[in-house]
Amino acid sequence: MSLRASGDCAVEELEEPEARAEVELTSMAAEGGEEGEEKGSRIQKKDQKVVQVLPIIGMGGLGKTTLAKMVYNDHRVQNHFELKMWHCVSKNFEATTIVRSVIELATKGTCDLPDNMELLQGKLQEVIGRKRFLLVLDDVWNEEQRLWEDDLKPLLCSSKGGSRSMILVTSCIQQVASIMGTLPHLELACLSEDDSCTLFTKKAFNSKGAQEQTDELVILGKHIVNRCKGLPLALKTMGGLMSTMHQVQEWETIAESNIGDTNNGVLSILKLSYRYLSSEMKQCFAFCAVFPKDYGWRRIS
Repeated sequence: MSLRASGDCAVEELEEPEARAEVELTSMAAEGGEEGEEKGSRIQKKDQKVVQVLPIIGMGGLGKTTLAKMVYNDHRVQNHFELKMWHCVSKNFEATTIVRSVIELATKGTCDLPDNMELLQGKLQEVIGRKRFLLVLDDVWNEEQRLWEDDLKPLLCSSKGGSRSMILVTSCIQQVASIMGTLPHLELACLSEDDSCTLFTKKAFNSKGAQEQTDELVILGKHIVNRCKGLPLALKTMGGLMSTMHQVQEWETIAESNIGDTNNGVLSILKLSYRYLSSEMKQCFAFCAVFPKDYGWRRIS
């Protein structure tokens, strides 16, 4: 797999090598032990009746969720799986919460059953049956093996699901892959210097290339890129911010700031972008902050 050497969040902006990563991961999810095996798939035929768990691991801002979404929405994946479900886990790894969510995602309705695992298990088996499913568990933080092995794994990874069903897990924590993975995990790496410059340039200068900018902006832009440390989210955020600034002095102020100097470079960059929001946008941001993490928004037509 080329993922270790590539990163992924910039797939929509870059053609190589991130697009290859998405194609290869999609093949693993959609083809299983058939064509995917010819491409080096890690799913073995003898395990086709067991639900496989494929972890995607990497630090925050590398684009684990972005890559998972691209695979999830790929037409080959949609044609391969009868059920597709996406659950944002975060730090709530309670079995009843996750099983209830899976039931509601599978039925596209509300599950009114009490928090009784026996009842929820029966309903889960009813709605999934022998259907081949893809379940994405996004942003998993659980490091307690017991919560997976004893509570969730028997429910989600039994042979009751359809042949070649799969659970795709994203996490910042290596231990999560060790606990949950039945397949070798995919570890995302930071973008190369060239890819970082390409992504930043497309965001900062819009349709115009770096060759159309002044030498001062190009030099300052490279300095800002280096401070982003190859993180796609940081590069996209900073590129978007710099696209609103057209004076050399403004670019110098940003380049000389302490972005990327902390242990959590992405967070410092997000905080910086917030500082430059309009007052109206800051009010909208504050309003959205009232809602809990991973709150499901529904579009009103």
